Amino acid sequence: MKGNEKQVLRIVAELKETNSEAIARKVGVSAEYVTEICQGLINDGYFIESSNGKYKLTPQALKAISPVRTTGPIPILKGGG
Repeated sequence: MKGNEKQVLRIVAELKETNSEAIARKVGVSAEYVTEICQGLINDGYFIESSNGKYKLTPQALKAISPVRTTGPIPILKGGG
């Protein structure tokens, strides 16, 4: 996933449900460019587009942008040599 795609994912996560124009204003690029990015994210399963043209995150997108959390001890692997 490219940096622009991650940025768009984070903006939609922040706004919950939004359109290309609102995302474009936050990113500082054209709405057409954002629409291209969003279409790719829909094709990859990260967005759902509602009938009113707004984008929402899928569970797959939430997982992709959430920080990695670990529980319990983390084993340290030793290299050979």
